[in-house]
Amino acid sequence: MPTYAIGDIHGCNRTFQALLGQLEPKRGDTLVLLGDLIDRGPDSRGVVDTVWHLQEASIQVVCLRGNHEQMLLDARNGPAEADRWHSIGGKATLESFSAKWVENIPDTYFQFFEAMPFWFETRGFLCVHGGVDFSQTKPLDHPETLLWLRNWYGNIDYEWLGDRMLLHGHSPMPLSTITAQHVVLEEQRYLNLDNGCVYALRRPRPSGLGHLLALCLETKKLFSQKCGELGA
Repeated sequence: MPTYAIGDIHGCNRTFQALLGQLEPKRGDTLVLLGDLIDRGPDSRGVVDTVWHLQEASIQVVCLRGNHEQMLLDARNGPAEADRWHSIGGKATLESFSAKWVENIPDTYFQFFEAMPFWFETRGFLCVHGGVDFSQTKPLDHPETLLWLRNWYGNIDYEWLGDRMLLHGHSPMPLSTITAQHVVLEEQRYLNLDNGCVYALRRPRPSGLGHLLALCLETKKLFSQKCGELGA
């Protein structure tokens, strides 16, 4: 019963489903989504619906909270928070719900986002969305860091990390850089699974980005699915 970690989907539901076609998850398998399921891409609602369909098929799906899910939740706090969310991808999420305001999103989806954990540990892997601040006494007790931190590789406390490997998203990296990390995963003990799938929809298209990635935790095999959204 394998476990797969999957990087930032950002509303790219067609691509997510195509990647699932590669992985062929079955009853009892586990998927760990590393946050930012929503925003920017065309079908954020569809991504959540796909997760629910997988769960109905007795596939365990752990969905970490990303900074974009947090901004959606915060958007209910007032106009400033709502404007911030709209400006960095929230508008696309509203469109996927045929909603004008964040309050128009059905409560069942808010309950889903609110239940998302900030980190997940399994089978020698520690999964977060953004990063880990190793200067803190209890690094996993700081949600803001787990959601937002970048550029933290130089500060890893390997004694604290122990025999675990760190998987994360949040910071889009070229596929060549991620592949290089993957080659030395056993030594460096960290891997970024965010290749900026949704950025394939931008013009001009950024070089080296545009794939949705997954890692099988048991075999360490890296899977790649080219963005398949309309317009990519």
